[in-house]
Amino acid sequence: MKTDALYYGDNLEVMNKYIPDDFIDLIYIDPPFFSSKAYEIIYGDTKEKRMFEDRWKGDVYHYVNWMEPRLAQMHRVLKPTGSIYVHLDWHAVHYIKITMDKIFGDDNFRNDIIWHYTGRRMKGRNKFNAKHDTILFYGKSNQAKIRNYPTERYTRADYIKMKKQEVHKDEDGREWIWGHAGKGKSHHYRIYIDEVTKKGRAIDDVWDMPIINTSAKERLGYPTQKPEELLKRIIEASSNPNEIVADFFCGCGTTLAVAQLLRRKWIGCDVAPTALRLVKQRLIKYGATEIEEVDVPKSLEDLKAMQHFEFQNYVIDFIQGMHSPTLVADFGIDGYTTFKRYPVQVKQQEHVGRPEIQKFQSAIHAEKKDKGYFFAFSFTKPAYEEVARCKQEENIEIELWKVPDLMVAEPPPSFL
Repeated sequence: MKTDALYYGDNLEVMNKYIPDDFIDLIYIDPPFFSSKAYEIIYGDTKEKRMFEDRWKGDVYHYVNWMEPRLAQMHRVLKPTGSIYVHLDWHAVHYIKITMDKIFGDDNFRNDIIWHYTGRRMKGRNKFNAKHDTILFYGKSNQAKIRNYPTERYTRADYIKMKKQEVHKDEDGREWIWGHAGKGKSHHYRIYIDEVTKKGRAIDDVWDMPIINTSAKERLGYPTQKPEELLKRIIEASSNPNEIVADFFCGCGTTLAVAQLLRRKWIGCDVAPTALRLVKQRLIKYGATEIEEVDVPKSLEDLKAMQHFEFQNYVIDFIQGMHSPTLVADFGIDGYTTFKRYPVQVKQQEHVGRPEIQKFQSAIHAEKKDKGYFFAFSFTKPAYEEVARCKQEENIEIELWKVPDLMVAEPPPSFL
């Protein structure tokens, strides 16, 4: 089993194929929330390309059924001393809590941690402002303990306000208050305030922590990116250096990056090769020198072997585009560039010809745009002739990109 490794593919298959029983010390996952956001995509469906909101058809039980076997595999691969943190919001957390009680046992439930984040406040007429996520924290067994209990800053003013006692000073001018212990609290002793504030206060299960600032250096543009401070608290609390931390929905790689900084071993998995490419760059920046890449598409043969819609998603992710919300038959648009929303068409085939270009030109016209991008393995001479005709006669520009050329372009072209 390889650690400090990035695994490409559906995490259910990756765990089944590669990860042995009782192997991992800490799992943190930030799975797609049941929130109908367009950026949350389920990959690998061989029959139909579907955005997240249609994958579940409005039924949260479909989401739970999709998550349950993955959580069961995570239970299998955790050590008896291991812990798991599952990051969710209000859409599905209560359903997943029941599922995790079934898999891990309700006696191994530790906390539902409330991550309360600051930001713009809006006053609604029918509900309070929603400003928190929930992180479900479980142990694999009663052997799972918090390794390093986190503390938070405790000011003199906070402590005195909480104790509501008269403050005394000793002969050196140090401030103290009375402490009480023993039967009936008959034993009195001095508590020095500077010692309390230096040690800090043990945190509770409500974590006040801001989201990533739009100008922060760590921000990578991922809409679901979580702050490094949040992962640092979790990883330090539930693992020690050289233990193994895994994230099976690793996205832009915050879990892995923080694990690298904290001298943990790590395992990451994602269904988007583009995400893993970004993660690898981030890990190298954070000091990783030997990164294993398992099953990541690296050649033309790998791309041709991918499932059709997985390939489609791969190309659109690669150019940092947006996936098309159209969930019906293919009308010639698979996505859009991010900035000007130019249409994008992706074909997993060689020798794309004139008919495909004509179809795409009609789709661009229907979108009232004057430009589009077409990606395929290769194009015929009539395809290039049709592109020239569209520009001259229709005033529509179509850029043809061969996917192999796109993969090796340095630096990668920007389609934003």
